[in-house]
Amino acid sequence: MRKYIFALGLLWIIPFLGLAQSPDKDLPYIRKFVHDLSVDSIATDVLLSQYVTVNKEVDDDYLDYLVASLDEVRLNIQNKNINEIEYLNWNQIPKKETRDIDPEGLDVNSMYFLKYKGRQVVALYLENGKIASFTLVSKGNRTAHFVTY
Repeated sequence: MRKYIFALGLLWIIPFLGLAQSPDKDLPYIRKFVHDLSVDSIATDVLLSQYVTVNKEVDDDYLDYLVASLDEVRLNIQNKNINEIEYLNWNQIPKKETRDIDPEGLDVNSMYFLKYKGRQVVALYLENGKIASFTLVSKGNRTAHFVTY
């Protein structure tokens, strides 16, 4: 009888354990991205093609915009000791910091916020194992959203 109750308990708990652990699966990928951003010898367009999903057909102007945006993130990262960067997912951020972000139907378990000494360095949204956005922008009404590419 005890084995039966124990087995039922495990069947009930295991799905919740999987959900709780899922955001951490992206951390090695994000850490590698941050590391590669800090390496000057890796070209920004290479980083863009290796780490960022671009679902839209893009012209040269839009590609230049993405490279310039990633260069800005890169400059911000390079000025930091990357070993001191905190990698936090949506659920680890205080509610007061996320209440002004509109997920717009995106999976909040795939949203990450990188902080250095308590200040946000960059916000990332991952989709299908790659970065779908490194751009969190204001959409008015005191809310922000991720812009996917």
